[in-house]
This record gives sequence, structure tokens and C-alpha cells, in this order.
Amino acid sequence: MPVYDYHCSHCNAAFTVRKAMSEIDSPTPCPECESRETQRLISVVAIFASGSAGQKRALAGASSCSGCATAGPGCASCHPR
Repeated sequence: MPVYDYHCSHCNAAFTVRKAMSEIDSPTPCPECESRETQRLISVVAIFASGSAGQKRALAGASSCSGCATAGPGCASCHPR
């Protein structure tokens, strides 16, 4: 089930909700103040694949490791030496 990030305009809380894609437009009350003045945030996703030699490369969403934002061949986490 997908995870969505939200922001509450009433109390300024940020929170994460797990719900079905079919429910994406349903109201999502804030868990802190129960306000319905919430907005779904845009999240960045990176998808990596491992090659036959064990190397990793970004397939979609980012050209690098999303943790370090290193461009090109990636960081030590993406391409351990």
C-alpha cells in the first residue's frame, strides 16, 4: 500500500499516511489536531536496479542516491568500491 506525506495548515504538523491509491482523494484528517485542512505533499522517489556484477544504477526519479544527491555514478552507497 502506498505511503503519502501530508501537511496540516491548521497546526503546521507534517505526517505520513498509508492508504490505497483508490482512496488518494479522500479527506485525510490531521492526527495531531483532527483538522481536515490538510494537503498531500509531492514526494521524490528513486528506483534503483542491481546489475549482474553487483553495481547499482538509478532507473527513475533521480540520477543518483537520494540520500546524498551525488550526480552521475553515485556515492559510496550506490557504488561501493
